[in-house]
Amino acid sequence: MRRACLLVLTTAVTFSACRRADPKPGSSPHVLETIAHAQEPNSNAGLSSEKHLDGAPRVTVAGYPDRPAFSALQRTKVMQQYPCQKCHTKTLDVLRAQSQVAVAQGKKASHWNVKLVHAPAVTMDCWTCHDQKNLDALRTLRDAPVSLDHSYQVCAQCHSRQAADWAGGAHGKRQGGWAPPRVVASCAGCHNPHKPKLEPRWPAMAGRRDLRFESAEPQTESPGANR
Repeated sequence: MRRACLLVLTTAVTFSACRRADPKPGSSPHVLETIAHAQEPNSNAGLSSEKHLDGAPRVTVAGYPDRPAFSALQRTKVMQQYPCQKCHTKTLDVLRAQSQVAVAQGKKASHWNVKLVHAPAVTMDCWTCHDQKNLDALRTLRDAPVSLDHSYQVCAQCHSRQAADWAGGAHGKRQGGWAPPRVVASCAGCHNPHKPKLEPRWPAMAGRRDLRFESAEPQTESPGANR
């Protein structure tokens, strides 16, 4: 009998705590009101990472309607060889012929430092991603133009799992801080699109030297310094 009374009393108290009612001034909110409030937009108590972004140019990421809006750093503002039309004033056939002549004369070909190490040649070449009709843009596998500032849309066609993690915040580099606005580096902000595999590197804090990796003989820098 005592256990039954205790059970009834516990149930009544729980129901009373969860029951929605008009709170009195100074009283604590009910459980259901707390849950409902937790689902409302969070103002982040006025916190913002904007001052740490130093006005970095950015574009609004498109293609992820199920995710809260976020931005990616704008690539074309920092690309040294953009727009491509600065040099590509002639057709590709003419430029290729000129490049072959230059190589025959012992000169470096255009884009001599670009080597595609991404996918097998039977699967991918330059024009898998670059638009031959508009060299200032990229293209999808269905030949739709894509701005270089939204290059992640091209990457996501094959790297869908990584792109989903990137959009969700589990992959990629956040800029400024964890408070809004959310600004991230795009795929090409961390990966070389022509050779996307990241090279191994020693873990180290910037500006510090680790004597464990240095011999008694003078060296320039330890493997992990200033990385």
